[in-house]
Amino acid sequence: MKKINRALCSSAIGALLITSACGGGGGDSSKPGDAAKVNEANANRKPVEIAFYRPNTATTEDQFMDLMGKKIKEKFPFVTPKFIPYGQGTNVNEVVTSGVDLDIVIFSIGFVPQTQNYNLQTDLSDYIKKYSYDTKRLESTTLDFIKQYGGGKIYSLPIFTTAQVLAYNKDLFDKFGVPYPKEGMTWDELYDVSKKLSRTDGGVQYYGFLTSVSHMLRMNQLSLPFVDVKANQPAIGTEKFKQMAENFTRFYRVPGAELPKEKQGKEGDLFLKDRTLAMYGYLNSTVIGAATAGMNVDAVPLPSFKEAPGTGSQMYPTFASVSSTSKNKEVAFEILAYLTSDDMQLKFAKEGTGLPVVNNPKLIEAFGEDIPQLKGKNIKAFYPTKPAAISPKSAYDDLVEKQAVTAFRELAQGINDANTSFRKGEEQAAKDIEAAAKK
Repeated sequence: MKKINRALCSSAIGALLITSACGGGGGDSSKPGDAAKVNEANANRKPVEIAFYRPNTATTEDQFMDLMGKKIKEKFPFVTPKFIPYGQGTNVNEVVTSGVDLDIVIFSIGFVPQTQNYNLQTDLSDYIKKYSYDTKRLESTTLDFIKQYGGGKIYSLPIFTTAQVLAYNKDLFDKFGVPYPKEGMTWDELYDVSKKLSRTDGGVQYYGFLTSVSHMLRMNQLSLPFVDVKANQPAIGTEKFKQMAENFTRFYRVPGAELPKEKQGKEGDLFLKDRTLAMYGYLNSTVIGAATAGMNVDAVPLPSFKEAPGTGSQMYPTFASVSSTSKNKEVAFEILAYLTSDDMQLKFAKEGTGLPVVNNPKLIEAFGEDIPQLKGKNIKAFYPTKPAAISPKSAYDDLVEKQAVTAFRELAQGINDANTSFRKGEEQAAKDIEAAAKK
């Protein structure tokens, strides 16, 4: 931090700034007079440009400014946010090797291993201590994952999250006279409901329940990983993983309503476009999209496994880290802290950007308030009451996930049994890991 900023931090006004920016979650408990002093202090700080980068998304600069850039500028008037869009010439390798100044990296949980590979992170522990940032405000499974992956260190903060739900088309339930799914069901109970909705009517084939296979495996309720991170070997051939897969493949093989090969991988289209799928397991964004499209939809939490009663999907958070090369690490941390404040969490929630990452039921209830189509929907289903622990992540997850989905498809199509499908998948995944490790 520059001299003027160090002076601020050691002054009474600086103390107010630190408390407001980080303590208690972003200054939400500060007094009006304190807030005025903080605003005055921020206005007098030395101007600085903070560069943001969001790899592997199509976020535009305008979208970034609407999402958070304008609010950051309002909160920190001395900061000029600069956004580097991801695209041709700005993939991760190109940005890292170009030497461009980079301060804050925003990424989904699937990119976490790459932040280490590309050295796009900074241990935030000292800033957390200095600024009295309360990590206990954060959703527990997400915080546990951050600490687990960092070996006890905290390399990032979550800014919003998502989870899976069971979205259902009320019109199809009404059409066939089947009661709507309920909270607290088991997968066996849902299978019985699915069979009642899997039928041909008027020459049209309808299906009861299907899912986005990759997401369901990635965010599975049993917290099973794709990779044994200690051995650096695929973990999809275990009995537990096979049994979990079989739980879902049976929905694809309901007698008389087997999903054809050409429709596998298009489950979302069956639900949202064809509207021949009654229930779809996917991220809660499905309900937003369906409601916006004029569908008569609602949601309940995912059914649970008998061995994990009441446990919902894993959270799938989006994180922000301070780049190791940043010349403005302290300011960048203040911004990260602000993104987890109740002020920003409420904004993200109301707009439907993502679920809050802090323990505040009122913020969860506010999800989607700015989306008229979500009025009256079962919003509480979007946030698992008991999220599953987040699976350990590996840089090879994508390679193994690909083979897991292939094995799933083989099993769902009746090409092979579970043992054969997942043994083949695990063997190929091991070869893929070995090849990738040599690069």
